[in-house]
Amino acid sequence: MENKKNDSGNDYKYIRISYNLTEDTPVHPDLAKITITPKNQIKVGDSYNTSVITAENHSGTHVDAPAHFLKDGRSIFTYDPTELTFKKPLIVDCPKKPDELIHEEDLSPTLKHYNVDNLDFDCILIRTGFGKYHDTDTLKYLTKNPGISPEAVFYLRSNLPKLACLAIDTVSMSRYGRMEEMIRVHQTAFSANDGLGKPLLFVEDLDIESIPTAGSLEEVMVIPWQVGGIDSAPCTVLVKIKSE
Repeated sequence: MENKKNDSGNDYKYIRISYNLTEDTPVHPDLAKITITPKNQIKVGDSYNTSVITAENHSGTHVDAPAHFLKDGRSIFTYDPTELTFKKPLIVDCPKKPDELIHEEDLSPTLKHYNVDNLDFDCILIRTGFGKYHDTDTLKYLTKNPGISPEAVFYLRSNLPKLACLAIDTVSMSRYGRMEEMIRVHQTAFSANDGLGKPLLFVEDLDIESIPTAGSLEEVMVIPWQVGGIDSAPCTVLVKIKSE
């Protein structure tokens, strides 16, 4: 997108780090494949174009809200735009091999660079590098993804009182095929606990690799599909980058 000036006179731009939703989009093996079926087509004589899109609400880049795993958890359609705009995001580079876990010790070195009084990050983006398989090795991307441990989620919530969103460049925040681990990861993030700040949102299946290393990340905006009654939703994610 075209660079613009912010109030301080600095150049900035917005880039999209969510994937397009297509029939070729890799989806978690437990989900139905996405279909996009033309209904009306100008090329066959209709007056306009329309399509029927069939996709489960955890397809492609999507945001998980607490209702995904908690009976009384909050659903994504109840969040307003201010709650989905994060003004103090941080990228944590955490290279991982297939099926590896992200542990506290993978995250703590980055946080230790910052003064304890300034740990006011509201969104952490974990860049494992596994996104390189999104288009090149779909089976590996869907079934061998790295995931975060429940203990690492607890560590982040314990040390970042303003944290509201955790995002990752893998199909899921948890590793494939480990049901107990998956439940613990999500419940650790979504449960309301005294002293741990607000329950988190998860944003999964992001193209974090596209965020340039030059310049600084200023803002993350999560824009879910506006569908009433669902726990979570596919979403568009925009990031604001200040140019150096």
